[in-house]
Amino acid sequence: MKLPCEIFVNDILPAVRAVIAKDLVEEHGLTQREAARRLDMTQPAISQYKNKLRGREIKKLENSKTVSDKIDSLVDDVAKQRIDMDKYDKRFCEICEAAKNDSILEKRFSCDI
Repeated sequence: MKLPCEIFVNDILPAVRAVIAKDLVEEHGLTQREAARRLDMTQPAISQYKNKLRGREIKKLENSKTVSDKIDSLVDDVAKQRIDMDKYDKRFCEICEAAKNDSILEKRFSCDI
């Protein structure tokens, strides 16, 4: 049996990162290099997310307004530099919880983090 974090990391996290990378570059006008710096990733990773070579499960996220709103809020905070990496990871936990609540992740899993 997979743990909820495993499911999130394997299935949902790449899609979330793809949305964040795409939005930072296309909607907020950041360069791929700047987006990578802010997300503590490499520029090639941003390019792969942006070009849909990673994170192909984006459609799963689009079916949940709650998840989409949480991602949009995170993108906005990253773009406006209102978040540090210490709070960044907690926001992913919130996105994971919303995905679980909206049946994007299996409901039988719970996370107490």
